Amino acid sequence: MRAEWPDAARQAAEEFAAGAISAPVALMRLALAGLSEEAITAALEEDERLAPLLALARRQGSGLRRLEAMVRSGAGHGPGGSPDDAVAASRAMFDRLVRISPEASVAAYSLGDPALLEAASAEVTAWLHGLELLEGRPRILDLGCGIGRMAQALAPHAGGILGLDVSVGMIEVARARCAGTPGVEFALTSGHGLEELPSAGFDLLLAVDVFPYLVQAGGAVAERHVADAARLLGPGGSLVILNYSYRGIGQDRADLRGMAGRHGFALLRSGTRELALWDAHAFWLRRGSP
Repeated sequence: MRAEWPDAARQAAEEFAAGAISAPVALMRLALAGLSEEAITAALEEDERLAPLLALARRQGSGLRRLEAMVRSGAGHGPGGSPDDAVAASRAMFDRLVRISPEASVAAYSLGDPALLEAASAEVTAWLHGLELLEGRPRILDLGCGIGRMAQALAPHAGGILGLDVSVGMIEVARARCAGTPGVEFALTSGHGLEELPSAGFDLLLAVDVFPYLVQAGGAVAERHVADAARLLGPGGSLVILNYSYRGIGQDRADLRGMAGRHGFALLRSGTRELALWDAHAFWLRRGSP
């Protein structure tokens, strides 16, 4: 690794070398640190420990260039301003990114590769199966559904899926992607809460990498969604969050422990790493009796 690499890039390479993160996640982090495709491959050639990462970078050159374009367009935004401002910023960002790469806009570690995104979605689906959350064809709310990739993967196992997103562009792609898939619907949401949905209407509420943007809009916005989940889920229903924020995991665990207690959930997973391809932290909250 080169001495002039940003700290975030050096850390990603070290974590990959130690086996802590997958090659797609490592490449994503190198690209999001601001390194070009050429800079990434040139530096990886100098470290034998990173040979598998170099091989993937060479195969996924077009994907790395997509991530470069996303970074140039503004692939992230930080906290600041009012909740309305934060939600509007998220909406604008995802409307912009989905035009660059639908797959990378919902999972940058997919590098824009449909096959990688499908594998990641299948891994999440298999994990939910392992938790027995797909038994009996549950009614699923896919919060922050993006381009509908999880709705598509879960449709064969569900009694119905409603996908919600703040981005018009994402919803348009999701509807096209899942056209003809029985039992799947998509709609826009405000990003502030879920008050328009019926109580006890779902068995599983799945939030894949969406809570970080709710947290950026303010702790009250994030907690409002947890409170709404308690109302939307029947007894024994589950709220599954993959990544609560991009802050420290200790703060995330503390926040969700408090919210679980306030809103009638048992916290069954608290920031655990459950997936091989993606380094998300998983939180599983189960609704108690009314």
